[in-house]
Amino acid sequence: MRITLENLTKKFGNTVAVNDLSVSLESGKMIALLGPSGCGKSTILNMLSGILPVTSGRILFDDLDVTKLPPEKRNIGLVFQNYALYPHMTVLQNICFPLEIKKMPKAARIARARELAELVRIPDLLSRKPGELSGGQQQRVAIARALAKEPQLLLLDEPLSNLDAKLRVEMREEILRIQRASKITTIFVTHDQEEASSIADYVLLMKKGVLQQQGSARSLYDDPANYFTADFLGAPPINKLRGTVENGVFRFADSDVCLRLPLKTDVPDGTPAVLAIRAESVVYPAAGETMKAAVRERYSVNKDELSVLELCGQRMRAFISSDYPIGIGDEIGISLKNRGVFLFNEETGERLA
Repeated sequence: MRITLENLTKKFGNTVAVNDLSVSLESGKMIALLGPSGCGKSTILNMLSGILPVTSGRILFDDLDVTKLPPEKRNIGLVFQNYALYPHMTVLQNICFPLEIKKMPKAARIARARELAELVRIPDLLSRKPGELSGGQQQRVAIARALAKEPQLLLLDEPLSNLDAKLRVEMREEILRIQRASKITTIFVTHDQEEASSIADYVLLMKKGVLQQQGSARSLYDDPANYFTADFLGAPPINKLRGTVENGVFRFADSDVCLRLPLKTDVPDGTPAVLAIRAESVVYPAAGETMKAAVRERYSVNKDELSVLELCGQRMRAFISSDYPIGIGDEIGISLKNRGVFLFNEETGERLA
């Protein structure tokens, strides 16, 4: 099912939680609503589900305007952060419950529940109660129950936040597998960029109720529209070096060192700017225009070697292979790749290069 949001706005008193959001989402895709706390992600999800009324704008499922439809008439499946399973019911009864509400015959609903238990890989847990399950198992039950009524849209609100790091990785792969198998349009809320990048076909990045950028996680990472997008995505965080634009080039703050970048527009001299550099975009040994940097720290991050460098009096992180025996205090020559290097207006966040 295709989802279309037209000028969607939600206000709580004088607070604008979602501001004039317009977007169209393809059928059968896994879509992430990504952003920091308070950016409007869960509010959008709750408007899609019908739990929250819309202040203005429209929600369309395919060509059907559902803006004013109650939740029970939208044919959606919803999985909350806390899973909301019925503690007095067995797993089988939990999965069957939506089908019982629909008055499906008992034999048919049990058969459907067993089929879904196979899909989410919990066929041996049907006689247990939620209190006897792990967090990951409870999540699978909640997803199976949401899928039981064959929804056109599956909504997941921070579904992995209660799990430990190892289980989160396993469960996001499981959610992707289940979504691919069911082919249901799925929207999930997350503040975790790694989570969104790993399984979403499409990402909507939000800030203070306003859509910042949309597209694949890779496109947002490689081609950020503004400073917020560049800064929000990436681990370690993108390096941010201050300076100004002078005569069409970036001049590092309190330095005579300049770096020429292909500016998108004419930029007035003296414009405060931020040079944003991905850690993997630092080249050592230098290949091309060389800048001098001092090594301040060096440590391992999983399989990578991360160095903290000082460039023109400002610190930055760089991945430098352990094949090169550099040490703390060394002065080295570095250059930058074309990819992963951006320039932003420091005051507006506008992309300059």
